[in-house]
Amino acid sequence: MRSRWILNLILILVLSALVWGIRHELAVTRTPPTLAGSGTPEPHLIEIVREGEPTIALERLVSGWRMRSPWDVDADPDRVAALLAIRDAPLLRSVPAQAAALDELGLDPVKLRLRLDATEIAMGGLDPIAQWRYVASDDLVHLIPDRFQHMLIAPPLDAVARAPIPRDLVPVFATRNSVPLSGGTLTRLAGLVAERVEPLIGEPTGALLEVSASDGARVRYRVSEDGRRWTRPDLMLTYVLGDAPELIEDPRAIDPTPPGAVAPPFAGLDVGSDVAPDAAPSDAAWPESAAYPGSDVFAPDPAPPPPGDSEWRESPGTLDSLMDPDAPLSGELPLGSPPEVRLRPHDMIREEVLTRDGVGQGGFGVETGRELPEGFGLDPFAPDSADTGPVPEDPAPQRGQP
Repeated sequence: MRSRWILNLILILVLSALVWGIRHELAVTRTPPTLAGSGTPEPHLIEIVREGEPTIALERLVSGWRMRSPWDVDADPDRVAALLAIRDAPLLRSVPAQAAALDELGLDPVKLRLRLDATEIAMGGLDPIAQWRYVASDDLVHLIPDRFQHMLIAPPLDAVARAPIPRDLVPVFATRNSVPLSGGTLTRLAGLVAERVEPLIGEPTGALLEVSASDGARVRYRVSEDGRRWTRPDLMLTYVLGDAPELIEDPRAIDPTPPGAVAPPFAGLDVGSDVAPDAAPSDAAWPESAAYPGSDVFAPDPAPPPPGDSEWRESPGTLDSLMDPDAPLSGELPLGSPPEVRLRPHDMIREEVLTRDGVGQGGFGVETGRELPEGFGLDPFAPDSADTGPVPEDPAPQRGQP
């Protein structure tokens, strides 16, 4: 008895499998083949090549589809999805390309091509009976529904995304005419969608709006007075909005990504110098003509060398002659040395100082018959007259003494 139940169960399973196989075969037979076939992955590159028109190139990125030509801007995802539906277009009829009159079908010469990665689809004319479109691909000519021609001949602006803010740019800071905007305004900017995109005609005008992202990327716009026309001068495109967003200013807002780089510790060092940034400057790092940090930058420059002299010259004087107060000032010194200042002997009489001509010699010009106060015209720091005698020389050191 038990064996009968097991046998009946096996027969039921076999019958069910046969029924499922027959229904699947009928479904496959009734479903017409498609242009790209079933299970084809989504392409990474789409190109629309038109005779006499710029090529439209679209690339699939992680963040979404992006137009690469004729502009580098986000692409409209809905438009791209509608265009990719051509891969699932049903085939009404297919014939080898060698057996078809390509010139009569509008496929010779080809004026419009659609490339999906390595697959190329040539668009031809219309079938006069069913009004289907002739296309050529992989050495075959197919008839497909005419639902894609208008997207292929549309201007490139139709494939541009209508969001003024780029898809991969998250606003963290924005200014209008250099005045920061509030955080709530940044949220509204991220969700803006324009009614249409137009080419820029003439020079862009309006308030300057700058939007910054967390990575430092910045996008600039010219916003019209009514706030409905946003122009990107770099793309020469204008986004026309249905309703102008409210731009609330917040002067206290701070840009989290300020521009500029950190300056080196010492501006006098070259960028490629081997000196460490936090090391003290050395003689090798700083030239002689440059001032060290903390030095007197207002100190006078050394005296220029006299004309015709370009080398150092040694002074012929000795140590004793240099220390002699009566030594002349005509001795030759090294170029660039500071001038020597020597005082006159302190045995000058008082009357000589007072009666010297004040015009030519720089004296005081004393009036005749006037009694002068005690000490007038004398150097208060001069040694006494008793000390002005010759200074005895030090005895020569004995042998063995320092």
